Amino acid sequence: MAKKAPTLATRQEIQQQALALTQRGSQRWLQCCSQFAPRLAKVAQALVLSTALGVLPAQSMAADAWGNNNILIPEMGTAGALGITVQREMAIGDYFLRTARSMLPVVDDPVLNEYVSTLGQRLLSHADNVQFPFDFFVVKNDTLNASAFLGGKVVIHTGLFTYAETEDEFASVLAHEISHVTQRHIARFIEGMTRASQLSTAGVVGAIVMTILNPAVGMAAISTTMGASMQSRINFTRDNEYEADRIGINLLYRAGLNPQGTVDMFRRLAAQQGNVNPAFALLLDHPLSEARMAEAQNRVALLGHRKNSTNPDYEFAKARVEVRYGRHTTPAQYEDLKRSLELNVFKRSSIYQNYALALTCLELDQIEEARAYVNRLPKSLQRNMFVLDLLTDIDLKAKNPQRAIERLYPYYQRNPHNQVIVANLASAYNEAQQYRNSKQLLVQYLRYKPKDVLALNLLSESYVHLRDRCNAMQTRGEIFALSAAYAQAMGMYNQALTECTDMLTRERIKARVSEIAVQRSFDENLNR
Repeated sequence: MAKKAPTLATRQEIQQQALALTQRGSQRWLQCCSQFAPRLAKVAQALVLSTALGVLPAQSMAADAWGNNNILIPEMGTAGALGITVQREMAIGDYFLRTARSMLPVVDDPVLNEYVSTLGQRLLSHADNVQFPFDFFVVKNDTLNASAFLGGKVVIHTGLFTYAETEDEFASVLAHEISHVTQRHIARFIEGMTRASQLSTAGVVGAIVMTILNPAVGMAAISTTMGASMQSRINFTRDNEYEADRIGINLLYRAGLNPQGTVDMFRRLAAQQGNVNPAFALLLDHPLSEARMAEAQNRVALLGHRKNSTNPDYEFAKARVEVRYGRHTTPAQYEDLKRSLELNVFKRSSIYQNYALALTCLELDQIEEARAYVNRLPKSLQRNMFVLDLLTDIDLKAKNPQRAIERLYPYYQRNPHNQVIVANLASAYNEAQQYRNSKQLLVQYLRYKPKDVLALNLLSESYVHLRDRCNAMQTRGEIFALSAAYAQAMGMYNQALTECTDMLTRERIKARVSEIAVQRSFDENLNR
């Protein structure tokens, strides 16, 4: 009997295996950082020099002008003196995402991905100067942090869900990071560093990617070479931070969210200033001052009072992160979590409590109890994507994939491009051994979203069960290429050439191999 493809229940195990690779990734980081230490040191030296000479990329502003309402509008669509065009910025952003996938425990959770993308797009629809599509992705990391990079790549730590009590607080961080990108603060920062150092633009980009993706290791390399006093220099200039605050607050308001979330998040962070708890990494990237907090409060007051968001999706997201991406790994720990949730120790909402209890019971194989907690949720939420995903998990663990298929298919007919519905339905098809149905819907979906790694993994499993080695090898090759694992990607495509007999398919494979070679050369230039 052929081996079954991963179901949504076992998909967690796949994600956990990916997270376990982080330890090996850390070794790669240490090797990389030893190589990057001289480059990072030059960046640190350049920061000191550029601060003294006033050549940082953002326009210089006098201290008494920081509270000014004027917003610095960058020259969008044009390249700076060093040629970071919008097109090149997008290419560098793609490099950042590939590198992140190769080094960090990226969370391929369809409902969390859908949530952060939907919220991000809501904010972007009200933003000015958006020059390219943004990608929001979640990384399993307990620290309170989020970072934006060139090309609209925004990495969000799971810890941000933990510490942000409301959706407005959570969205305030995203709005701030979006503003850094739309104002091209990062691109101009890199241009300034390149002018003030002996490094090329590629060299500065590579060094900064290292510090963003692994601040502890990257900054340790700087500290070793230049001394701890240099670490505080790796920040945006204060005028950039004030500008991102102003634009972010207005962005929240225009998107229908409560801009008070910015002030509330500032207060939450301010209470931790001086706290050596490494969980508050955001303090390192975005230093707070009383003047900055006061200006934010004044700006919010001018906009008028607005109620906090009541979107249940944020409650679901917080609960999901706590149960599936927290520190609980053993049955005993999940039993402790269950008791804590039953007693509602932290005074959570009923939505949070019942959803978290259902997830926890599922982890403990208490299937019917999990279903009972789902049924306690309001009827109006039974069609919510977070709930549909959990119901599918329950059905698959109960060995009843057909029930999941019958529930999901009408949703798929209405929205064939929804990642949550597609991933759930494909997993149910695979569990029911309906591999052709799984393949068909995944192939159609990937035409719309070709870089969805979870969908590619599910498609690869479908091809394996269909004994279609030609397409299975190509799909695996694409997964490796999206994580900058180029040797493995080339190996898979070369194997595909030995399996595929159709001439047109073989030509497409050769063309894709050439594209990957160019992509690898681009990455190596930034890593050099």
